Amino acid sequence: MLRTLEQAGVVAQHATSQRYTLRLTVAVLGYKALKHLKIRDLAQATLERLAAQTGECSHLAILANDRAFYVEQVGPERGVSVDAPVGTLAPLYCTALGKVLQAFQPPRKQEQLLADIRFEAFTRRSILEAAAFRSHREAVRDSGIGFDDEEFSVGVRCIAAPVFRHDGALVGAIGISGPSPRITDDRMRIWGDLVRAEADALSAKFGFQEPRRHPVAAA
Repeated sequence: MLRTLEQAGVVAQHATSQRYTLRLTVAVLGYKALKHLKIRDLAQATLERLAAQTGECSHLAILANDRAFYVEQVGPERGVSVDAPVGTLAPLYCTALGKVLQAFQPPRKQEQLLADIRFEAFTRRSILEAAAFRSHREAVRDSGIGFDDEEFSVGVRCIAAPVFRHDGALVGAIGISGPSPRITDDRMRIWGDLVRAEADALSAKFGFQEPRRHPVAAA
């Protein structure tokens, strides 16, 4: 078996010790496998758990130009939920998923995205100034959690966290949303930790192993 692997370039035998070691081919194969992982497929079980554990709607979004693009959604089995259908495009500055997708970009990309924002008051809680959003963005990066406290839709609160791939780059964000009477301040804290833990576990499926604090590489 080792000779077959050696012929395939997977292992090499040391001339003196006769021991076998792995070659770079293994790393290349691993990189190709990671590159082709589909975030929707990997995130499905995570979204189902979040919906089941919270009783709220769970979402997966990626960055599409200057918006959060919702690519998957799982609703709870019972009760009224906040619907954000697949294909929804949402602003970055007033949604939990959008804030996460902006905050964990490289610094230069963050500023490019911020420069393209046209602040609009969707509700009285919407952030309307670049300086205020920068401060808020840093808080998101420090905590690893993004919140939307009725900033996009009146009566709706959302929680989100980032998902990283093996090299520390952001691949997307997962989160939950629900009516503000159900997502109380206490639940915001508890479920914030839950969403972040699920995002960490999903990141591990992409091969991300570093601590989540400031994993963004310099631009």
